Amino acid sequence: MLQSRVVAPNNVPLYALFGDPVEGSLSPAMQNAAFLAAGYKGTYLPFRADATSLPHLFAALRAESLSGANFTYPCKEAAAALCDSLAAEAAAVRAVNTVRIDGAVEGFNTDVYGFERALAASRLAVKSAPVLILGTGATARALGFVLERAGGLLTYATRERTRPQPLASGAVTIITLDEAARHLAMRRPVLVANATPSGLRASDAPLFDYGAIPEGTFIFDANYGRETPLLAAARARGLPYSDGLSMLVFQGARAFEIWTGQEAPVAVMRGAAETEFRKRRL
Repeated sequence: MLQSRVVAPNNVPLYALFGDPVEGSLSPAMQNAAFLAAGYKGTYLPFRADATSLPHLFAALRAESLSGANFTYPCKEAAAALCDSLAAEAAAVRAVNTVRIDGAVEGFNTDVYGFERALAASRLAVKSAPVLILGTGATARALGFVLERAGGLLTYATRERTRPQPLASGAVTIITLDEAARHLAMRRPVLVANATPSGLRASDAPLFDYGAIPEGTFIFDANYGRETPLLAAARARGLPYSDGLSMLVFQGARAFEIWTGQEAPVAVMRGAAETEFRKRRL
């Protein structure tokens, strides 16, 4: 349920999720289950916000009992401006998805950690191999940070030919989505990663002709909660693929540890996310 005001009990630390939409997020179920399992008296609530409304809402909640927060689309870049300091990953991608508030506001990007863990679980070798990232926003830059650090040869595909900033070395290629099919035929990437919100709505069309993706390419979609057109195409063609659920769980686990100083109950968090997802499909 979306919140319009703080409803946390007195003296209970409040943690918030800011974004739009947030109705379908599994984070509240996941984080509240983690708090309960760890015996930590916190509560986690979703708040609808965009880049314009975020500063006022964040300030109002901080004045009450806000101890930390997560940020999802479209608030990650705006969240960086709310912070007094940024961790290295957040500064590198200029986007914040987690803050800890202890007097000052510290900004982190746990998407980097979440995708790093998800990529490791896939056992995909990207060193010196071409990879294609769909999008150039906050999530795309987090994925790119991990893939570039792992030695991947990055290409970003976007609707307009704008350079994603910042990048560790700048050794990337930028193409438009209209050029994606030809690029795939020439470079044959080992990974195609969707870092856009495209596919979350039933009305969303494919970003390009997914039939052009070469055989054997690993497909990663940072979205979760429904089968996107990209994942449907991967399943139909027998391509290896993964949605964003593992990334969500791992980034959430890292946020939990930043907030509480305790080891995250990862199995509990994954179970809560999966249970909530199944309930919504009934």
